[in-house]
Amino acid sequence: MISSTHLGFEPLINDSLLCAAQAHSSRFGVLGHPIPSQLGNDDLTTITLLLCFVIIAISIAFARGFISRQLRNFFYEIHSDELNNITSNELRFEFLLVAIDCLLLGIGSFIAAEEKMPGIFVRDTVFINILILSALFACYFLSKWLMHFMVDPVFFGSKKTIQLFKIQLFITACSTVLTLPLVMLLVFFDLSVGKCTFYFCTVLILNKILTFYKCWFIFFRQNGFFLQTFLYFCALEITPLLAFSGVWLMTVNNLKINF
Repeated sequence: MISSTHLGFEPLINDSLLCAAQAHSSRFGVLGHPIPSQLGNDDLTTITLLLCFVIIAISIAFARGFISRQLRNFFYEIHSDELNNITSNELRFEFLLVAIDCLLLGIGSFIAAEEKMPGIFVRDTVFINILILSALFACYFLSKWLMHFMVDPVFFGSKKTIQLFKIQLFITACSTVLTLPLVMLLVFFDLSVGKCTFYFCTVLILNKILTFYKCWFIFFRQNGFFLQTFLYFCALEITPLLAFSGVWLMTVNNLKINF
């Protein structure tokens, strides 16, 4: 009789190691559910928020004198000499905080749109969507201040126009400091969008109240025209805000695929 070994065939051997390796191979496994993407897991967004925090902390440390002087003189009349004491570095500090505010608002509005509005974003890259929304906020600030520079010098003169612009710049820079903790809680600690909306509305209302007060104080205090102040404020502050809300909704709808 001829055995199988003489024909060149080796008998099958039950190798336990081979069976274990086959048991753990991918063809015997079951596909799991992928981890849902979160903004807090995005490296670029995390680095951006940390940089914003560091820049704001360093800017406040170097501009403590300017901030204390602005807060001290906020509810009093600022003379032209005090107005000219604002240096170019202090103005750059305020413009930098406004740019950071646009970025923070873009991140916060992206999270709100992702959770509260139906559909998914067309672009897969999260940071591109954030940059688009941040640019939208930057256009809002630029268009609003451009309207002030077109209307205010005609009725109130250039000096008071520049005075109000610098006050608005300072108020917006202060709002950035209040917006940063909100966005960080929203991104890293999964704070609910409803609570963030309430906090943001509180900051926005405080911003508009202070702006309304300075408009009355700079333009209409001597004449005592409160109704004119209200009409002026609605035309150059409330109307652009409502128009921007509509533009923001249209932009998000165009960025999303609705099913």
